[in-house]
Amino acid sequence: MTPLNNHCTRKLLATALLAALSGSALADGILENRHVETRIYGFLNGEIESVKAVGGATPYASRGRISDGNSRIGFAGSIGLRGDVSGIWQIEGSLNNFDEGGVNGQGKSATIESRNTFVGIDSKRFGRFIVGNNDSVYRSLVGSGGALGGNLGLTVQGVDVWNNTSAQLSGNADSLFGRGEARYKNSAHYLSPEWRGFQAGASYGFDEQRSTGDDRARYSLAAKYSIGAFSIGAGYDRQQNTGVDVENLSKGFGMRNTSVSGVNTSFYKLLATYKFPTKTSLGVGFESGSYGYAVQSLPTPGNIYTSLTTGSMKQRSVMASLSQEVGYDVTVMLAAGKLGKLDNTTFAKPDDFGATQVSLGATYKIDEQFMPYVYFTRINNKAQQNVNLGQSPLHSNNSGKDDAFLAPGNSPRAFGFGFIARF
Repeated sequence: MTPLNNHCTRKLLATALLAALSGSALADGILENRHVETRIYGFLNGEIESVKAVGGATPYASRGRISDGNSRIGFAGSIGLRGDVSGIWQIEGSLNNFDEGGVNGQGKSATIESRNTFVGIDSKRFGRFIVGNNDSVYRSLVGSGGALGGNLGLTVQGVDVWNNTSAQLSGNADSLFGRGEARYKNSAHYLSPEWRGFQAGASYGFDEQRSTGDDRARYSLAAKYSIGAFSIGAGYDRQQNTGVDVENLSKGFGMRNTSVSGVNTSFYKLLATYKFPTKTSLGVGFESGSYGYAVQSLPTPGNIYTSLTTGSMKQRSVMASLSQEVGYDVTVMLAAGKLGKLDNTTFAKPDDFGATQVSLGATYKIDEQFMPYVYFTRINNKAQQNVNLGQSPLHSNNSGKDDAFLAPGNSPRAFGFGFIARF
């Protein structure tokens, strides 16, 4: 008997899954005149590495470990409705920290719906509208981890060529770049059709609980344009009633956002990529963050009244990447970035919140399903900054607890090699 190839195997598995989910609907022929597709996808990404973080009050001593590179599994499909309109759905679960039984350094475990999970409608004429738990367009349309969008590092080359590894520079609140990129819970998203290389989108995350008494809704807007090998994109993200935790900032715990009434935190960024005929890829990015804050002043002998002062701290970051394909198999990749000073800080000096990062390495593509790689990354944090590794971050304080963090001034480094297997 001829063995089934990978595509056929996934198609059979997807068909079996659809049959199980649809039950009697398929048996009764309700869907027989509709075009129905289902697929299974994902990857496992594991790394063997040596890590450390020194320079702060509580250093993280050098040690070896196995790390996960944002592994995942997903089920997605579409159901033809009328004309070019289709119903679409996706369930994507995290396989993160598979090396530790699914529990991360803060003692948290993921669920099957922990990643992009949604249901909606898609049309070539009118675009896509979905609701659920999904990346904002600030990340999905013009994110630094993919080809100007998404979280697809080591699959396609975006601005951050090392996305989904310990060497990535972007995509998290504790990263050097892409600090406004996020996945919105309880959210709705719209993507326009692509028209002559142009596409735009919008996302809105509802704050249903109002646990702090304020509406902490979040929204983003983004647009990109591609022509040939060149792409450029811009995005804006805004978080209502959100600002700097000035109390913890003054205690030396680093920059953290929390609920702050009457102020907002916002980001905007510009990205561009270009692939030369020499198989050389270049990516550049700029991001600016504005962090609201509120400071309550205490009564003094000359003034018996308290007062509330509000304002915003501003910080900018830049990054660039360069990759060169060497034949079919090998790609050498370099990425570097800088996080600037924190203007208008209420604690310490603006320059104390800066950081730089450099990542260098290479991938070896055996085929479309399996690829080994090797990397080195070095972060240099100033006295009050705690930029961390993008995946499997280091926690020098309160490890295993919800409030685990890297001490400000600690500078993480990682050297290792990994394997990514796609399915």
